[in-house]
Amino acid sequence: MISLRPFQISDIELLVCYLNNSEVTTYITGAIPQPYTKSDATWWVENTATLETIKAIEFNGTFVGCISANLGEHEYSRSAELGYWIAKGYWNKGIATQAVKDFSNKLIETTDIVRLFVSVVSENGASLRVLEKNGYTLDGILKKASYKNGRFFDEHILSQVF
Repeated sequence: MISLRPFQISDIELLVCYLNNSEVTTYITGAIPQPYTKSDATWWVENTATLETIKAIEFNGTFVGCISANLGEHEYSRSAELGYWIAKGYWNKGIATQAVKDFSNKLIETTDIVRLFVSVVSENGASLRVLEKNGYTLDGILKKASYKNGRFFDEHILSQVF
């Protein structure tokens, strides 16, 4: 069973564990500090627990990941950028696919968002499949759009319009 909920103090230890796994952080934002400390996790939990646009992902009662939407501003106020990650031990179980579906539906029901979009590095085939299963379509590919850990990455921009 997959559910989305606010972050809790009890998530701190697993946050530190999950976000210090380079396989989890290879393709996600470089804004996540490395190494990821207990102080970082505590800050995250304390500053996101009340936000409707950031949720912890639970699988069978265990915290396993995060999903969020960064709402646009000004002329982009009806769009939001989706982001998510799942702990390595929970990959390939359909968790991300269901979380994206549930979170997207909730955003559409509770906000005036009409477009969700995601930037995914080309090498992240699993995430591309998750999004395609949820009806996201390719808007375009940005060549050498990001640079992380000494490598350039092409970014696939996918979106879903409601």
